[in-house]
Amino acid sequence: MKNLFIFFSILMLLTGCQSDAIHPHIYADDADKASIRQMIADEEWASMVFQRLKDKVEPYADRHVADPEWLVSRLAMYWKDGEHYTQCYLKDQNWERGEGNAPVPTVRMPGMRTWNKYVNVPLEERTPYNETGDMWGIDRSNPDAPKVLVPYKESGHMIRSNNVEILTLAEEAAFLYWLTGEEKYGAMAADVFHTWLVGTYYMNPILDPDKSTGGEGGYEPGGICGYYDYEQIHDDLAFHAAVVYDFAYDYLKAHPHPHLQKLGMSLPEVAGIVFKRFIDIGFVRGGKSGNWNVNGWNMMLRPILALEEDDAYPDGKGRSYYLHYLTTESTPYHDAIPDILKAYDPVTGLWPESPGYAFGTVAGLLDFAALLQREGIDVLKENPILQKAALAVFPWMDERGNMIVFGDSRGGSANFITFERLLAYYQSVGNEENVKRVASALQAGITNGSYRREETDWTSLCLYASAIPSVNAEEMAEERMSYSPFHRLVTMKSRRGEENLMAVLYGGRDGSHLTPNGLSLQLYGFGYALAPDAAGYESYWSADKIYHQSPTGSNTILPGYTAGDIRIHAMEPQVDTAAFVNATALNPFVNLCDMEAGEKRRVVAMVKTTSDQGYYVDVFRSAQSDNDYLFHNVGTSLHVEGINGTPLPLTGCKSIGKMYGEGYKWFSKLQKADCPGDFHAVWKIAPHDTCLWTMQMWMTGVEGRELYCMEAPYTTLNPSLTPGGVSAAPHPTPTLLVRQTGVNGWESPFIAVYQPVRGEHASVKTVKRLGADGQKVMLCVSSEGERKDYIYSAVSAEAEFPQLDELAFQGLFGLASEVSGEVSQLYMVNARKIKQGAYAIEADEPVSASVYRENGKWYYSSTGNVKVTIAGEIFEVGQGFHSLLKETVSH
Repeated sequence: MKNLFIFFSILMLLTGCQSDAIHPHIYADDADKASIRQMIADEEWASMVFQRLKDKVEPYADRHVADPEWLVSRLAMYWKDGEHYTQCYLKDQNWERGEGNAPVPTVRMPGMRTWNKYVNVPLEERTPYNETGDMWGIDRSNPDAPKVLVPYKESGHMIRSNNVEILTLAEEAAFLYWLTGEEKYGAMAADVFHTWLVGTYYMNPILDPDKSTGGEGGYEPGGICGYYDYEQIHDDLAFHAAVVYDFAYDYLKAHPHPHLQKLGMSLPEVAGIVFKRFIDIGFVRGGKSGNWNVNGWNMMLRPILALEEDDAYPDGKGRSYYLHYLTTESTPYHDAIPDILKAYDPVTGLWPESPGYAFGTVAGLLDFAALLQREGIDVLKENPILQKAALAVFPWMDERGNMIVFGDSRGGSANFITFERLLAYYQSVGNEENVKRVASALQAGITNGSYRREETDWTSLCLYASAIPSVNAEEMAEERMSYSPFHRLVTMKSRRGEENLMAVLYGGRDGSHLTPNGLSLQLYGFGYALAPDAAGYESYWSADKIYHQSPTGSNTILPGYTAGDIRIHAMEPQVDTAAFVNATALNPFVNLCDMEAGEKRRVVAMVKTTSDQGYYVDVFRSAQSDNDYLFHNVGTSLHVEGINGTPLPLTGCKSIGKMYGEGYKWFSKLQKADCPGDFHAVWKIAPHDTCLWTMQMWMTGVEGRELYCMEAPYTTLNPSLTPGGVSAAPHPTPTLLVRQTGVNGWESPFIAVYQPVRGEHASVKTVKRLGADGQKVMLCVSSEGERKDYIYSAVSAEAEFPQLDELAFQGLFGLASEVSGEVSQLYMVNARKIKQGAYAIEADEPVSASVYRENGKWYYSSTGNVKVTIAGEIFEVGQGFHSLLKETVSH
């Protein structure tokens, strides 16, 4: 099979291409040139995109004029004479050896499938005509360390990323050549492309005799190996080369590579052979479904679009032939779009994998839709699920526009390109209602600073609407709760204010790029995930993955439950089974989720006390006799003290003792203290605008507990995810472990209150447990402004709390607030009664209800019939939400 391409080349030579080529057409055609130029002239964002592109590419183009070898020589090739390999072999998913000697240098294979911890040095520092494949690298976890020469066989993805970077520069130069007509851009693009093209033409697909990638390689079906990468979903050299070919076609035709004449072949003939190898191999490799399938098609689509029509090729397989299997008919190796879309949840719009894959997939499909529309194929017309899938990003996005981190997702900015794709589409088909909806989403991203049109790449000049229509304050729904049953995940967001709260609570799932990490919690503050899941491992093969992708990298309790079904006992605002986000909330100030999994049950509440203040409550039960409550918070230090303000006497220790998993081995700098009583912990996060940010924790005590203060590995490789890059590589994450030995964690639950704080002093002053046992927890949180919140949490809606002074409660969860001695709100979920002095809500059967005072008026919400007492005055009310009860009662 390895010499099949020789026969195919001869056949092509004999028959030739039968139809005239029209280029460009993938992203734009010549009819679009004037409108793109006009958009650059008229729209500031487009002008900025164009200027930034020129600023990036022009120095390389000018240098290419003076030294045509400089950029080309930095391609990773088999440059050494006598070692222009035509056949490479891999063993155990790594490059083993090469054979053959082509008449020109051939394109170098990556040295290994697995990743390493290095990124390439800047182009200026790379070795020209590198004959060994050894690559100069920068340690991504410690960028300030000296550069290191990484051996070829240990170079991870450095070879491929080097060539992708140079091909991307050529792609950008080709676009500039087409748009401006400046020959220097065409020359730069052509020389890179020609070197890549003839260097690829002579290379057979890699062979894998031992089938370490699941197949034999070559052209044989099966396995995951691509033409130029060990995973077909990363086989992206032709992805970029196809765009160079499309935009620089006229220049390439006018300035053919000398070796094409020696071959006796035209540019379209050789390009067709090379592109079809990537496509034909991709057609029988990779994955049939899931993100592997979508990413596999993504690698193939642009090479497919670069081809001519079917009648141009002797085998009849041109652009339309291949597109049929993307748009219409699934194969044994790849699902077509109609079958791809069946994976989306019709209720949530979510893809059944972790966020990076879920939203990377919908972004990929909308990219397909934009390019296919140019071919006269409208995949969005009959598939509205794609719009729902795009809009599903908002519940999983924090206020800074970053995605939540869970499973094996790394986080990072949400992809607003999905909305740009929808906007352009709906404008093209005249759907004004959806134009407004998508424009509102884009405006929301621009307003909160999470999206900037001017920071997009050159493709936006081809595919974006010239301007985002102004939408008259069409309110985006204030989503405060979301629930995905498949992901076993709830997001909670406070009512928008000066300081927003957000929490993520979820169970574990093994598979689907999710993780068996226990009943886990993430807390937010200042727009950042301050207590996120750890996701700083380099790759699936990294030794520290066992820490990051297990309960030890999460905020949970070990040992016990790590994965399996969950049960939601209460969620407020309630998310209906036919929805992804909540429809109505009981009041503007409180969110609640009560989740059970295995032997564990966790109740998390968010309480806003003022527009710029609030806190989290965590009541965690675990029916084990030994329990480790684990909490990571990004920061520079962790300080623990007794409630009286005296620092706890921590002593260094060499071992944590009992370890509930391999991830424990990654904890270091252990300090230990006995702590049977209440304590206060402070994580210093980072100075910001001259103010100190902290996360503060109050935990009530239980006899026999021990505390461990320690360092965990860094939380992320992306410094933009944390304030000032704190706890991003290489900086550690201050971590607290509260150990309870021989005391059942259901009968003696862990009770904590958390508050993100600007400055030294928290608005929460004290947290006092008023009672706790295996069925009920009651505590009082006192805050500045003479505020007291009485919080009730039980394991049953029938649980009745002992009356305390003028306080009473029966139900699952309740909160009664007073400010300066005056009641300001009552809130109960799955409850019959809550009472504080002369204020009460009562029902004959468990309901969820709230009364609250806002702007001088009393309001009520209820899911059923209740009796409300306000300062002794009684109101009988039925189901309703945010309904005016009466003006404030004078006291």
